Amino acid sequence: DADLTDEQVGDFRVVPCTVCGGILKPDVVFFGENVPPERVEHCRELVRTASSLLVLGSSLTVMSGLRFVRQAADAGKPVLIVNHDATRGDRLAVTRVGLALGPALTTVADRLGLSVEAAATA
Repeated sequence: DADLTDEQVGDFRVVPCTVCGGILKPDVVFFGENVPPERVEHCRELVRTASSLLVLGSSLTVMSGLRFVRQAADAGKPVLIVNHDATRGDRLAVTRVGLALGPALTTVADRLGLSVEAAATA
């Protein structure tokens, strides 16, 4: 998240598509938008077939992430959360590692004998 002043964003304009004139944006779901149903179902299937769920660097503030934690916990699958601050899923997790994600993953890579560059491309 970024805190920007009105002056910093006042002149911001979304670039239109040169073909259709519609809004040009990356294939991401912005805050406040709905996740496409087929993407949600794909993720639900991944959770159904997983033996556990690892949450990395999310506060689980929005339901789009929390729903999968609830699904895994309801199925009796262990949930591990790595996030610096408390999350909405903490009560459903077997544990939460209270570290910033960058240092936590760097430590894991070090213990696995991976360089940060190798871990980023693995």
